Amino acid sequence: MRTIRFMVLAFLGLPFLSALALDHDNLDPNRPIGMEDAYAVPKGEIGLEGGVRFNDRREGRTSVTFQPQIIYGAFNNTQIEIQGDLFTDPQSLVGANKSGDLHLGVLYNFNTETLSLPAFAARVEVDLPTGVNSKGVDTQLTGILTRSFGRLRAHLNAGYSLLGSPQGQERPGAYRAVAAVSYPLGYPTSFRDTLIASIYTRQSDLRGQRNHTGVEIGIRHQLTSRIVLDGGLGTEFVGPSDRAALLGTVGVSVGF
Repeated sequence: MRTIRFMVLAFLGLPFLSALALDHDNLDPNRPIGMEDAYAVPKGEIGLEGGVRFNDRREGRTSVTFQPQIIYGAFNNTQIEIQGDLFTDPQSLVGANKSGDLHLGVLYNFNTETLSLPAFAARVEVDLPTGVNSKGVDTQLTGILTRSFGRLRAHLNAGYSLLGSPQGQERPGAYRAVAAVSYPLGYPTSFRDTLIASIYTRQSDLRGQRNHTGVEIGIRHQLTSRIVLDGGLGTEFVGPSDRAALLGTVGVSVGF
């Protein structure tokens, strides 16, 4: 509840700006799959994002996650984020992301793509221990590359997470890597939908287990200039016995 109150107050505290467009081709993490591109939202833009994600595991109970998030283009090429995921089964969680943790992030884009260089960005994130059974401050650093090949865009995300206070068999640190492509459907007669697909691997939350490795596919649809809808599905074909058999996400982003 502390996380939700903080997010509401932070949102109300942001300066109210005139209506700005929200772009379905600007890819943020978990909207709808676990990847992003190297570009921040424009300076001054505010986005209120939310989604519901389910994880039907091969062993264990199916979990559902609610993903409220605020993004804000604070400066040129700089995006700040406030998030607090809520899980239906918070007591069983291991790893960095606990239910109700207050998540703060900054994405900085270093350059626009040129003929010889891809676009590059870095993300720094901090998880404060406001959630259920959460201890210590967790940190994450991610590098992001985006390169266009005609209308197809390719994306690479590579990151490392450090747990502030690992418990039991939890790893003190874990890496994650994602390769993804995105493609606008219907272009040039229409530019309202972007198809996204990815393959990823990440170290397990507990020592001695295999990497979670899987694929995801999703779509973002521009409903209006302010509203983008998204949906995605995925599965993990390698990993621990409780890895995901089927993942799914539906969400919405609203620009202000």
